[in-house]
Amino acid sequence: MKINYLRTFAEEKQLSINEYVNDLVQFQKNYSPKLEISEYVPKVNKLFNLLPALWKMRLARYVGYPLQVKKLPNYDLTHVVDQSYGHLVKYIKSKVKILTVNDLIPLVYEKTLQKTLYNPSGKGRETTKRYLFRYSVKHFKFFDRVIAISNNTKNDILNFTDCEETKISVIHTCIPQPYFNADPINKEEICNKYKLPIKAKKILIYGTSFYKNNITSMKVLENLINKNIDVIIVWIGHNREDFSKLTNVKYLEKIIPMPIVDKHELPSIYKICDVVLFPSLYEGMDTISLEGMRCGIPVVCSNTSSFPEIAGNAALMCNPTDTIEITKNILKLFENREFYKKKVDEGFARAKLFDYEKMHQKIINLYEEEIAKKV
Repeated sequence: MKINYLRTFAEEKQLSINEYVNDLVQFQKNYSPKLEISEYVPKVNKLFNLLPALWKMRLARYVGYPLQVKKLPNYDLTHVVDQSYGHLVKYIKSKVKILTVNDLIPLVYEKTLQKTLYNPSGKGRETTKRYLFRYSVKHFKFFDRVIAISNNTKNDILNFTDCEETKISVIHTCIPQPYFNADPINKEEICNKYKLPIKAKKILIYGTSFYKNNITSMKVLENLINKNIDVIIVWIGHNREDFSKLTNVKYLEKIIPMPIVDKHELPSIYKICDVVLFPSLYEGMDTISLEGMRCGIPVVCSNTSSFPEIAGNAALMCNPTDTIEITKNILKLFENREFYKKKVDEGFARAKLFDYEKMHQKIINLYEEEIAKKV
């Protein structure tokens, strides 16, 4: 079976999607050597580089990439790994066409798409971006099978598209277990490496998009400091250049911005923290909570979207805008060691339910099923 993966542009820096494909390809090479695997990374036309960055990437995605796909060989199966590229289906020659859908956040939150900590009004580029995303989404129905990474995402596909339910398969995205584990580390050494205080309580938060809702995290930090808790926030996915734009946040000196690190290093960052706080308004698949749980760190997260499906009662789920409730839950973890250990154990057991190898095997089985239909 000849399989080709259509990847995203390197310029878009889609880390989680790239990891999804990297892990899938590696698993297939290890466990299904009969599969012939190809990957295609699109290239930006040199002429597009003369344009402003925003329009360069829009033309690359919706004009340049389709033209490149038309020139590709005829594989047995082509897998498009991101919903934003659904429009490519018209140009794929393969017998079987598969799409992975992570989320439909631009449609779920279309009126607040551009809101961030730096742009609270949300004004700007929303209309065109939403229109182009809708254009890609309209093509879901032309794929042979659509992989939704959670039941929550499946429901969104049914609510926002005319894709038939029979075409949708739910296969949860699982984290690579060799990297995320509860093995002990030298916390002092890691803290020194990243210039973090050793004794302070550490809360890990993630991401900068508006829906990650870290405005709530900032308020929770303020609440904890006002209760005389020696605490800092370790903010993964944030760089110091953007950090300087946060002008309305108290206690900036208690927030440590940290760019996204290599997956080999990321588990160590989790393990030096005391709590994972993830008050996201919306997630297609809550992998952050799973990563924390696999590393033996208790999780305080939202009770919306995919969180009940993924984290469940193993996490302390809260209304993502209720800073008082979130603060109380974190304080309970800080002050009650027995309760803390209970949530660690529950979280680790919960994360084990999302088996890495089973996920990949389900995808391979899906490929074989669809290929068999074409014979």
